[in-house]
Amino acid sequence: MRVTFIAIVCSVIATPIFSQQKPDGAPTGKNLERGRYLAENVAMCIQCHTPREANGELIRSQVFRGASIPVGRPAQLSSWAEFAPRIAGLPQYTMEQMIRLLTTGIGREEKPLRSPMPTFRMAREDAEAVAGYLKSVE
Repeated sequence: MRVTFIAIVCSVIATPIFSQQKPDGAPTGKNLERGRYLAENVAMCIQCHTPREANGELIRSQVFRGASIPVGRPAQLSSWAEFAPRIAGLPQYTMEQMIRLLTTGIGREEKPLRSPMPTFRMAREDAEAVAGYLKSVE
């Protein structure tokens, strides 16, 4: 009886710890939701990397699939991206490359990305949550 009780207690304590990531390192549960929140509401990735309707509304069925930048280049800037690439599923980045981009602002080609992409300085935990969420998006 005592062994069963201890096993149940250990199971209850361990479940929240291990439910945050799948064996392959992809986040699940609360960490995945946290990544979604950060990508959509804090880092605002959704605003540039998601196509829009003619009226400016985001096309939610195409979230993070790449889109034209919704604002024009300011006259004083010579380097300006015209298109935000697809980041759903992270087809052009490994998880570690995306985490590095989000924590240091350095892209996979060892240099900062062009404006209007912000130079993020996220905490690693936040970057892991965002990268995991983006990797999970189809």
